[in-house]
Amino acid sequence: QCVMRGTQVFEILAFSLSDDFDVSQASIDKLISSFQLEEPRPFGISRQQSLAMWDVGPITLDPALAREARSGRYIREIFSGLVTLDQDLQVVPDIAERWKVSKDGTAYTFYLRKGVRFHNGREVKASDFKYSLERACDPETESPTAETYLSDIMGVKEMLNGEAEEIDGVKVIDDYTLQITIDAPKAYFLAKLTHSPAFVVDSANVESGEEWWRNPNGTGPFRLRQWTEDELFILEQNDIYC
Repeated sequence: QCVMRGTQVFEILAFSLSDDFDVSQASIDKLISSFQLEEPRPFGISRQQSLAMWDVGPITLDPALAREARSGRYIREIFSGLVTLDQDLQVVPDIAERWKVSKDGTAYTFYLRKGVRFHNGREVKASDFKYSLERACDPETESPTAETYLSDIMGVKEMLNGEAEEIDGVKVIDDYTLQITIDAPKAYFLAKLTHSPAFVVDSANVESGEEWWRNPNGTGPFRLRQWTEDELFILEQNDIYC
């Protein structure tokens, strides 16, 4: 067989029981006709600066509603919280640059880093965390995970039960200081705050529509560029991430 220099020849092998081959012929033909080489710069990005992965995509990008890894892996790139886990699974600062724990182990005072911004450029304040925590615990949100990860905070159970409109244990001291009080000393409390119900969300974004999370305004290292459900999900670098 002779081919022109630079030509690439591919063979596609399909294995099937002889009785099933005729039934599958149309699907096989469709597969073969769809075969094509990847663009040198898919979506205008060089391959050296991109990572392509096969995945079915998220079910939701709402941090308060996600309960499975399928959504969580994307949410963690788009949103962030007070603290996070390092590669050794130790709790380390994220939006909070440091924190102080009271002598009785129940009051955590978080000091937020200045200059942390949502993807649209608005600076994150302590009041955004208060809003986010209370929104996650609002019965109307119907979060499947808020009770698991946030119920150690004073007043969360009452809010989840519809008995309160605010969380007593969450106080805004100033724009960059947030105090969270829990019901008893618990060594694992900070680790719980690394889960998505504790992530900060933008109130204007959330209140823009029922499916606001299809155009999320997060604080994470990546922002959503394009999402074609069950086909394509593109995250791009957040240039103002810090």
